[in-house]
Amino acid sequence: MGVSIYYTCERNTPMSAEEQQVNVIVAKYNDHFELKESGETFCVYERDDSEPAIIFEGATKLPFSEDIEDMLAALYYWLSCLTEIRRVIAGGEWHVHLDDLDAMWNEDEGWQMLMVD
Repeated sequence: MGVSIYYTCERNTPMSAEEQQVNVIVAKYNDHFELKESGETFCVYERDDSEPAIIFEGATKLPFSEDIEDMLAALYYWLSCLTEIRRVIAGGEWHVHLDDLDAMWNEDEGWQMLMVD
């Protein structure tokens, strides 16, 4: 059974040329991802013209391993990537979640997961 992180940004204006440089961020994180053998690299979906308000979205499956630390390392790695992306894309309504568990945005720290006991 796999677990994925999903991300969406909605806004009434399309991404500017400067904001589209998030592809550089994605490429940097994908190139340096150490768990490529057991997990997916960061995936951004092709833009769907039928939903013009969705300017950025994708999903990435986390590594499935007996070692929960691998999954958590990948989760926090991709949350760091999403933090950099959100800081480039101005405004918008973001939704980042791990299956049924929402990530929380903190202006200073970026995307965080609240762990439940």
